[in-house]
Amino acid sequence: MKRLVLLLTVVLLLAVSQNLQAQDVYSPWTASLSTNAINNPVLKAPNNLGRFKTWNWEVAGFKGALSRHLTGKLSLEGSVTLTGIKQNYIDVDKKFSLIALDGLVKYNLINNFNVNPYVAVGGGLTWVDTLGKSLTANAGVGLNVWITYNFGLTGQSIYKHALDDYGISHFQHSVGLIFKFGGTDNDNDGIINKEDNCPNVFGLAIYGGCPDTDKDGIMDQEDNCPDIAGTLNGCPDADNDGVADPYDKCPNFAGDKTNNGCPLPDTDNDGVPDKFDKCPSVKGLNNNNGCPPVANNIEKIQPSKPKAVLIYFELSKSEITAESKKTLDNVASYIKKSNIKTYEISGHTDNTSSAETNLKLSIARANAVRDYLVAKGIDSTKLITRGFGEEFPVDSSNTEAGRHKNRRVEIIPMI
Repeated sequence: MKRLVLLLTVVLLLAVSQNLQAQDVYSPWTASLSTNAINNPVLKAPNNLGRFKTWNWEVAGFKGALSRHLTGKLSLEGSVTLTGIKQNYIDVDKKFSLIALDGLVKYNLINNFNVNPYVAVGGGLTWVDTLGKSLTANAGVGLNVWITYNFGLTGQSIYKHALDDYGISHFQHSVGLIFKFGGTDNDNDGIINKEDNCPNVFGLAIYGGCPDTDKDGIMDQEDNCPDIAGTLNGCPDADNDGVADPYDKCPNFAGDKTNNGCPLPDTDNDGVPDKFDKCPSVKGLNNNNGCPPVANNIEKIQPSKPKAVLIYFELSKSEITAESKKTLDNVASYIKKSNIKTYEISGHTDNTSSAETNLKLSIARANAVRDYLVAKGIDSTKLITRGFGEEFPVDSSNTEAGRHKNRRVEIIPMI
């Protein structure tokens, strides 16, 4: 028995020594060699063989184990035990050899380079001399204390419950040396340093060994908000405006990236921000660049200028009414004080005549307004006249009220 123990010990140490030098890929392995004690076994066997001694520690006995990380905090261990036990009476000097093969699934309670406490469950086979083999169900706890990356101390206490009537149920306590090989794994996450993008921080295999603290699917080193779950570069975006909440000055209102996440100014409240509104002072349509329907030719209205002044005409006439003259007097006074250099005077009609007739009438109306303003002292070079006929109505031509609105001249400030 002692010669067999010595031979197996030498073989195990040689194997570990070779692997420590040669193996440096895949997940880490550990090998341990321990002394062990069998505690409180109870014999359930025929012929009244009696009980075994409560504590049995065989100097020449040992337990050797080989373990491999499976994933995360899980590992699988296989072990072989060669030891002896004594009877408690009849012949107290009689020894019985005990051989056990066991397999355990271990779960680390703490994944730390220095200390790894764990719980374990599994099963095995135990032979006690002529009693034969018995199946056992195993459960217990253990602790690995690492002195260096590859070397440490290990302790384990396992209860083995015999599943056969003639087997023995007992505790097995062991303490010994443990060696790590197959690659260095500083953070004990099951990924060796050579393949771990974050070798000193416990991480996940799907992120190359790096952590995802907030569990948002973005690993910490690429996460702008590693402690707060979010989908925008790892940060939350409550208003879904594309600006992460930590950088959003208006986190509860959808805004624009160029304005720190706040809504862009919209002077005329037409839903088109001033930045994109070609008529920022006049409420208009979104599909017309923020300008009113009449301004289909957007170039006629310039940003940050007063809105157009409207002069209305009677059916088929180009003469200026007395009421419109009062309006034009105010316009002339404004132009004299204004810094605006150019005004467009555009004429329009309803649809009661032919297109050709209406075009001529719109030009006549525009010229009539220009002549009135020139007569009031306005430099004619500031005034540009254009006629559009019935092309740009502002209201329906099916009613007299609508047609009246379409018979107009617009005075539009340009530059």
